[in-house]
Amino acid sequence: MMPAYNAEDYIGEAIESILIQVYTDWELIIVNDGSTDGTAEVASAYHDERIRLISQANSGEAAARNTAMGQMAGEYIAFLDADDTYFPHHLNIAMKALHEHSEWDGVYTDGIHIDTSGRELPPLSSRRRGPFQGWLFDKLVWASDVFGPPLCVVIRREKVLARDLWYDPRIVIGPDWDFFLRYAEYATFGYRGEITCKYRIHLTNISLRANQQVKLDSLALCRKKAIQLESFSKCTVETRGFVFYDLLVNLLDGNPVEQDAITRWPQFLELPREEQARLLRLVAGRSMAGGIAPDYPKAWLKRSSMLQPGDRRSLMMSLLLGASPRLAGAILRRRYSRQADSALSSPFSDLLGT
Repeated sequence: MMPAYNAEDYIGEAIESILIQVYTDWELIIVNDGSTDGTAEVASAYHDERIRLISQANSGEAAARNTAMGQMAGEYIAFLDADDTYFPHHLNIAMKALHEHSEWDGVYTDGIHIDTSGRELPPLSSRRRGPFQGWLFDKLVWASDVFGPPLCVVIRREKVLARDLWYDPRIVIGPDWDFFLRYAEYATFGYRGEITCKYRIHLTNISLRANQQVKLDSLALCRKKAIQLESFSKCTVETRGFVFYDLLVNLLDGNPVEQDAITRWPQFLELPREEQARLLRLVAGRSMAGGIAPDYPKAWLKRSSMLQPGDRRSLMMSLLLGASPRLAGAILRRRYSRQADSALSSPFSDLLGT
C-alpha cells in the first residue's frame, strides 16, 4: 500500500523502487489522498498492470491505508509511503523468510534513514530496541520503536482479515503503531537484519508538522486502546506500569477528570499495590506542579498512602500540599522543569540537525 499526499517530488522514485524488485509477483495500490500538487499525474504516468491508482478526498493517513487494504488481493501486505523507497531485494527477503517460517505471521528488516536529498543517515536499527522475535505484543505496548516506520514490515493478510483489522482514522500520530499492536496481539514476528529500505526524513513528515495537542491526543488514544486489549494483562508489570505512567503523567497532564477515571479502570487496579501507589503519587506531583486545584492531588495522595502505608514521599507531599498549595507547586515545578518532555520532542531532531 502506498498512501500519497502532495508527494510529487518523491513518488516517482518510490514507484520505481517497486518496479525493480527481484520479487515480481506484487500489486501496488496507490491512494492519492486529496493531493493538490502533481502527485496523481506522476503516478498515472506509470503503465504497469500491477499498479492501481485510487484518488479520494483528503481524509488522512489512516483512511488512505484503509482504502488500500480494502482493494488488496494479495497474500501479504507490505508498506511503502510515497516518499520512501525499497532496495531491490526487500520483497524477496521478506517473502523468502515468510515461506521458510510458516510460524511467523510477519517479518521486519533493517533500513536506513535518508534526508530530502537522499543522503544516507544512521540505520533504523540505531533507533530501535531489539531486535526481537516471536510474540512482540509486550514490546510493542511499551513503545513503537520495535519496528519504527512500517515500510520495513511485511505481514500475512489472512491474519488481518481474520481479526477484521482496520486503521483508526481518529489517530493522526501513530496509526501504524495502533494497527501493529492489534495485529501483534495474535501474531508472531521474525527478523532479518539486512538493510532493505530507505526512510526519508523531511519537514513534511506528519510526526514533525503535527501540533503538540494533536500528538498528545493521538498518543493518548493509542495508549488507552492498548490498555483495553485482551492481551494487556499478559504484559509484564514493568510494561503495564510504564504504559499507565506515560498516559497519566505525560499525555493527560492537566486533565484531572480523565486521569482520575483511568486510575479506577480494572487494568489499573490489577497492578500491584506498590505500583498503583507510585503512579498515584507521580500524577499528583505533576498536577501540583501544573497548578491543578488541590482536590484531585489530595485524593490521589490519600489513595497512595492507603495502598502503601508508611510511604514518606506521599506523606511529605500531602503535608506540603495541605500547608501551602502554591509553595508545593513551586517546589515541584522546579523539579519537573529539569526533565525533558519526550512525548512532545521531535523523534528526528538530531538527524535533521534541528
